[in-house]
Amino acid sequence: MSSNSDHHISVEHTDGVATIRFTRPSKHNAASAQLLLETLEALYRLESDDSVGAIVLTGEGAVFSAGFDLEEVPMGPASEIQSHFRLKALYYHAVIHMLARIEKPTLAAINGPAVGGGLGMSLACDLAVCTDRATFLPAWMSIGIANDASSSFYLPRIVGYRRAMEWLLTNRTLGADEAYEWGVVNRVFSEADFQSRVGEIARQLAAAPTHLQGLVKNRIQEGSSETLESCTEHEVQNVIASVGHPHFAERLAMFRSKEMRSSALAVDLDAVCGGR
Repeated sequence: MSSNSDHHISVEHTDGVATIRFTRPSKHNAASAQLLLETLEALYRLESDDSVGAIVLTGEGAVFSAGFDLEEVPMGPASEIQSHFRLKALYYHAVIHMLARIEKPTLAAINGPAVGGGLGMSLACDLAVCTDRATFLPAWMSIGIANDASSSFYLPRIVGYRRAMEWLLTNRTLGADEAYEWGVVNRVFSEADFQSRVGEIARQLAAAPTHLQGLVKNRIQEGSSETLESCTEHEVQNVIASVGHPHFAERLAMFRSKEMRSSALAVDLDAVCGGR
């Protein structure tokens, strides 16, 4: 997909990594209806693309995303405005649901401010990294809108109930270091190193077996709302499924060979367990 003015995103493929880039820098990469639909379409394509092992979401320019594009809101009666937000919310939530459902790992590469729905989209990714100049702002309070974009689902799970309430009610801005302390991002990189470090992480994710990553995503997402008995039973089902995959037979044979034991990919069980 090209990044010209006809599109609100671009999609780039490199070394097994697909990068979805929001390409509306003059609008602070605000999520227009077109941007959301293009992102959803891209995720559907990437889900079935076997050449892609990891997906990166990022913004062009100095901002990750300013959230909902308020310039699209109609200046009409309340019913018209409500209909507009209902439709946009459905688009937004379809993207977020797809980010959760897709087996491939997703990485939010937060190159600048993540505001409102932009923050919500970053929370919906499996991992998140940011530059040291990135900022994070809920913003819903300041524009008179109830929080959405999955924030009520992901925020308490990521930062905890008290911090989620504090953040949404006070509407304060978090800097990169505080976002890292709270668990909003996994890593903070200098702006100079950001692109190269994002590439390293994404390539590492892309090189791992997708079917196992999908099982991990499913268990982590579902396990937090299950009983211990249900969670462990589903873990057993996933283990049985994974050992029936050809990948396991290959890895088991490698593990038992001297070649695997001497490779950098192997876990040195002797060192870990104190054996010979």
